[in-house]
Amino acid sequence: MRIALLMKRYSLKRGGGEYDLVRLSSSLLKRGHEVHLFVHDIEGETDPKLVFHKVPMNRAWAPLKILSFARNAPRVVEESGLDFDVTHAMTQTFPSDLYWNGGGLQINWLRERYSPGVLSRAWMNPRHAANLWVEKNLFVPGHYRHIVSLTSMEKDQILGDYKVPADRFHVIPNGIDPERFNPETRQKYRTDSRRKLGVSDDQKLLLVVGSDGCRKGFPQLFQALGKLPSTLNWRLAIAGNDPPQRWLPSVKREGLDGKVHFLAHEKHIERLYAAADLVIMASLFEGYGNVIPEAMACGCPVLTTRQVGAADFITPGVDGWILSSCKNIPEYTSALEEILSLQDLDPFGWKAVQKVKPFTWDWTVDRLEEVYHLIRKEKSTGITA
Repeated sequence: MRIALLMKRYSLKRGGGEYDLVRLSSSLLKRGHEVHLFVHDIEGETDPKLVFHKVPMNRAWAPLKILSFARNAPRVVEESGLDFDVTHAMTQTFPSDLYWNGGGLQINWLRERYSPGVLSRAWMNPRHAANLWVEKNLFVPGHYRHIVSLTSMEKDQILGDYKVPADRFHVIPNGIDPERFNPETRQKYRTDSRRKLGVSDDQKLLLVVGSDGCRKGFPQLFQALGKLPSTLNWRLAIAGNDPPQRWLPSVKREGLDGKVHFLAHEKHIERLYAAADLVIMASLFEGYGNVIPEAMACGCPVLTTRQVGAADFITPGVDGWILSSCKNIPEYTSALEEILSLQDLDPFGWKAVQKVKPFTWDWTVDRLEEVYHLIRKEKSTGITA
């Protein structure tokens, strides 16, 4: 099939949607498809078999950046003059044959970030207004044929807010690369990685992976850690792109000096999963969260919240833990104290490995190809979007 993938950036240096674009385009090439990428930026080396199309984007102002890519990407697809079997939007742009809702809904992020009264005034913020306008148009009849959501949480939210017909939905979680994320990494890298981090054998290492600390719940995490008994022996490592200077005042205020280590973006993130005893992804809101299945596949249990889509993978108290909200500091502190008081977390990690084992990246691409074939069949028989 000839497939168009639409995304703002193709990057080998980032996680999230950019990472998904890189591995999806590579997988589709290996399966014999002709893959065209409609992007604005390219970071890093590219496969010469991929065909890139430049999408203009106005970077002068955040709202214009959002709106210009949303409208320009489908225009560039049309102007290419190519007949695509599937146009797959992996970011907010319309119309498309398939919209992949990988980052959750803006309206739900605003609900979690702000109070209800502030949400009613969100349209007064130009950036929020632009995101909400594009998001609303994504789900207008005729702007999509099918929608892939990564979790049941995302599906339920879209059904509730935008009244999309349920038969247009496909819930397909992002799978993991078993060659990279597996329990053997723990045996291979754990000792050396902990030594490099200065973590002793009797300390439990907590790990947070990701940037945008406000959304990831850094303030709430620091508050909860600051209330733990001093008898608990732990260290926290944060791997991401947020500048440490932004969070050092909060660390100091909560009395966490010497316990929190800020790391640069880690290319070999599986080595940090191997070093960690617990991964924390207690975000205010997260549409999915690749970190959760990746960490679980490496044998590291996860503490997350019900506002994180990939919490679907976790059975609380069996292979991980789920908070009602990171904003509930007493609950957060209690959960951390309970986990850190456990002598051995390995049984939770082993059960986590078994839980995510079926969900490989090949499994994900198999499911996506089924949707692609369905779209091609609809288009060939004249069924309109």
